[in-house]
This record gives sequence, structure tokens and C-alpha cells, in this order.
Amino acid sequence: MKNNNFENLRNNYKPDNIEVLFVGESRPKGGTFFYQGDSALYKETKKAFDKYFDQDIFTLDKFKLWGCWLYDICENPVNHLSNEERRSTIQENIPELESFIKQESPKIIIVCKKTLVEPKIRDSDIMHTYQVGNNIFFLPFPSNGNQRRYREELIIVLTLYGLKEKYFQ
Repeated sequence: MKNNNFENLRNNYKPDNIEVLFVGESRPKGGTFFYQGDSALYKETKKAFDKYFDQDIFTLDKFKLWGCWLYDICENPVNHLSNEERRSTIQENIPELESFIKQESPKIIIVCKKTLVEPKIRDSDIMHTYQVGNNIFFLPFPSNGNQRRYREELIIVLTLYGLKEKYFQ
């Protein structure tokens, strides 16, 4: 699938008002994609939302309805690059992320990649507006044994944000 097809699919699920912005590194090189419903991030995010709501409720349409959206810092896959190349590519794209966040003003930001993405975001202008543990959260990517931790931390963020109360009163 060409980049524009991935981005068209992503934009199909973009809410008019982004309340909760998930920030990822990039879509995986292997061809899976969150907005195709077949990536590790999608599967673990679904598990967390379903557990949070205590029912099998998560779909991409609901994700959009709840004001959630995933933004990838890098348009092209970077998971096949060396760590140094990944860091450099992420750094090159941080100004675009900063601009996007300034434009959209999400209430909550959930960064889904601690190791390479967190340091770049912590050094960015984003941190002038967002505070860790209040409205920006850094979660481990749900792979390499971090799946449960990702789900648990995401549930904590959803609870703090009060997503149930906003949509199920």
C-alpha cells in the first residue's frame, strides 16, 4: 500500500476534534497498520479499551467517536533502521508534530514509544504546554514483553481522563 493510501485510511478516522492524541513512531515496515486493525499497537490498544469499558467495545469507528486519533511522527516506516537513523528521522519530524499539536490542542497526549520518542518529545516545545502525568503520558510500545504494562498504563490514563464518564453517563 502506498503512503497516500495509509494516510487516507488514517485520515478517514480522524475526529473533527482530537481529544486524545496517541503519538507513535511510524507504521511498521512489515505492512501492518493501526488503521487496518492488524498491528501490535492496535491489538493491545483494543485489549486495553475493552478491559477499561469491561466489554468488547473497541472499534476504529468508536476510537474516532471518542475523539482519539493516532499520529505517527514519521510518515515512512523506521523500525528497520538503526537506532541512530531512527533518532535522527524522529528529530527531523518533531517540528511538524509540534505544529500539529499546537493546531489541534488535544486535551491528552499518549506517546506510545518511550525508548526513542520520549527523549525527543521531552526536549521539544510540546513540554511547554503539556505536563507529564497530567496531560501527557509516555507508555512503552506494546512489544517485547511490554504488552501488559502498555495496557495497564493506558487504562490508568483513560481512567484519569474519565472517558467512560464522557461517553456513558
